[in-house]
Amino acid sequence: MNAAASSTNDTTSHGIVVGYDGSPGSRLALDWAVQTAKRDDRQLTLLHCVGLTMTPTFRAYDPGVQAHAYDEMSQGVLAEAIDIATKTLDRKDIHSLSVIGSAAAELVGASTQADLVVTGSRGHGAISAGLLGSTSYAVTAHAHCPAVVVRGDEVVHAGRDHPVVVAFDDSKNAQKALETGVMVALAAEAPLHLVAVDNVGGLDAWPETDGMLGREEMMDQMHRRVGEVLQQVADEAARAHPGLDVHTSVLGGGAGAAVAAYAVDMRAGLVVMGSRGHGGFTGMRLGSVSHRVVHDAPCPVMVVH
Repeated sequence: MNAAASSTNDTTSHGIVVGYDGSPGSRLALDWAVQTAKRDDRQLTLLHCVGLTMTPTFRAYDPGVQAHAYDEMSQGVLAEAIDIATKTLDRKDIHSLSVIGSAAAELVGASTQADLVVTGSRGHGAISAGLLGSTSYAVTAHAHCPAVVVRGDEVVHAGRDHPVVVAFDDSKNAQKALETGVMVALAAEAPLHLVAVDNVGGLDAWPETDGMLGREEMMDQMHRRVGEVLQQVADEAARAHPGLDVHTSVLGGGAGAAVAAYAVDMRAGLVVMGSRGHGGFTGMRLGSVSHRVVHDAPCPVMVVH
């Protein structure tokens, strides 16, 4: 299929890729991606996918028969997105792709040549059933670059009044999330909030520890240790980037719920987290902690692989 007006097939990088189907959720994702592309001086690629569910599948049906109709539909959707994006970005920095297939698979494929891939939390048509567990879930789980799900009823950006919240433990992916979060905070001139969830609550699952001698002291020691490690990380970030406003918080309770609640309390502009972790984020896999944060957070969530 031909893209509306422009294609990225001849470029080496897609920059920021955003899935767009004209739905309210994809419009929020587009708005977020446009502003982020402007801030970071990146190319923007608009991807529209005609879902396989829209093509007849009886017998040996050839979707090419309807290629012209699909092409016209994509051109209309992408033209709308381009009109929106050109209000902020130079036209030469905007590219478009139209494809037939699975929206999630196409976005994941595009992510191999992207700096960032962005989806809305809900969509229709090309970004089919954009609920978590569908396109957004699959993209955040399998993207080859950082993936952002834009949440909420309006677009929120990191800035002076909306901090970047980084969920941290000492796993490899959390280290990557920290590096990314620092860069975003610097670019957005936003405070950086580093949060970790201690494992103290895990002892409550073992009733036999209730009478354990020194149990309370052990819990306090665990809590302090998490705080000390987090503060060391914050101090290193502050030394490496003078002027960066860094805060730390040790949270209790379930990791996903705790991070999402913290984002609400702090009016966060972005939550950044690794796709997998350990320690305070035991078993951090999409479907558990990351899934919970993406589902509950009031702002965009970036998952770093």
